[in-house]
Amino acid sequence: MRLRIVVLFFVLAVGFVLAPRAAAQSPIVVVSQSLDMRFPRSMRFNIETKSNTRITVLRLTVWQNGVAVGARYSPAFAPSQHVRAGYNWSFQSLSEGGYLPPGTRGEYTWHIEDDAGNVHDTPRAAYAVEDRLHTWQTLSNDVVRVSWYEGDAAFGAAIFARALSAREFLAKQLNIQDIRPLQIFVYASKQDFFTALPPFSAEWTGGRMFPEYGVIMINFAPENSDWGMRATSHELSHAILHSKIRGTLGDLSVPHWLDEGLAVYNETSDHAPDDQFERMFQLAVLRNTLIPLRKLEQRFPADSEQAQLSYGESYSVVKFMIEKYGAEKFAALLNIYEKGAAPDDGLRQVYGMNQDELENAWRDEIGARSREISTARLPTLAPRPTFEVSSPLASPTVLPTASPAPTAEPTRIAQAANPAPDTAVPAPAPALPASGLCGGVVMLSGLVALSALKRRGGRDSER
Repeated sequence: MRLRIVVLFFVLAVGFVLAPRAAAQSPIVVVSQSLDMRFPRSMRFNIETKSNTRITVLRLTVWQNGVAVGARYSPAFAPSQHVRAGYNWSFQSLSEGGYLPPGTRGEYTWHIEDDAGNVHDTPRAAYAVEDRLHTWQTLSNDVVRVSWYEGDAAFGAAIFARALSAREFLAKQLNIQDIRPLQIFVYASKQDFFTALPPFSAEWTGGRMFPEYGVIMINFAPENSDWGMRATSHELSHAILHSKIRGTLGDLSVPHWLDEGLAVYNETSDHAPDDQFERMFQLAVLRNTLIPLRKLEQRFPADSEQAQLSYGESYSVVKFMIEKYGAEKFAALLNIYEKGAAPDDGLRQVYGMNQDELENAWRDEIGARSREISTARLPTLAPRPTFEVSSPLASPTVLPTASPAPTAEPTRIAQAANPAPDTAVPAPAPALPASGLCGGVVMLSGLVALSALKRRGGRDSER
């Protein structure tokens, strides 16, 4: 008798524990969900779900790693107890998703409601944008992944080594830490490259970077590898600098000449100048036709010769800053700019000079004629916010002895567990394609229609 009482008590206790769980279970069942990748046109999110009553709400939320906001969509469907539906994310239309480069990674989830008020949210599922038009070869470690489809293993290994070298300079010499992993896709033909690019890309584009996604796309064939190696390093430098100093909503606060000058400086392991840029630069020194740095603060000239001079001049100024005053000071300047300092304010804090004074110090170093500086007081520019999404740059006073250990993948974005009400509209679309334009690889409409033909082996791509 006593044993029966004990058993009965145990059964009742278990029932108390399990009953709330059973009652809390939603009758909504997800039969299947899938993702169809159709790059470069679209990717389609599919779902099949059932419930005891009509399903009336179906919402898809999609995130990309490295982007602070997700996008929410409500696909059209007929309310029913058994629903098959999907959402077609277009890579060609901002209003239907927007362009995402190959290599983009993220997560998605479905939110489902029925007539009885039952709610079900699927666990987050991972996805990756893939270009399946080519059979890719890959070479990677924890920090860099190189993908190419034309050329042998030695070709890919050379790109991989150059990318690691360029990254190491930024990590060790300029002490930029917590660099997110980068993916580099090498397209061998112009047609293949433009098929993979965002719609309406300029026809002279030779490379694109997407720092928010950690992706670089370059157009060069194995026979044009000299240009390609420089282009890879150039774009990698931009991607790393932009991801550290420009946040999701803020502008890049470094002067344009510094951004491009550093990218050219880091194109080779020995920091040798680009031949065609150097020719234009030396000619301008002889003719006293150098461009004032202030005119290069926001953008470079559209004229091809003036643009080439701008790159050569910017390279020379950055070389002067690093080799005359030391990499530690240059790293300190990047720290200041990461906090949103205006160009002149950052230079004053680290070098004790504004852009005009720095320019004359540089001119004196290279033997060029000094430029007369106006004594008129310039307006003080308000610092531009950077809205950092990563940790600050490390203090430049202590240089690491080894490359900083990166995270296994880009930091995931924290989001609310429960989706917003059904009336919510799609969140802001992914970054506009123009945000990835590089002044180095993507530069110059018409630059080197003549002079760059030699370097590009007759190709129409541009650095």
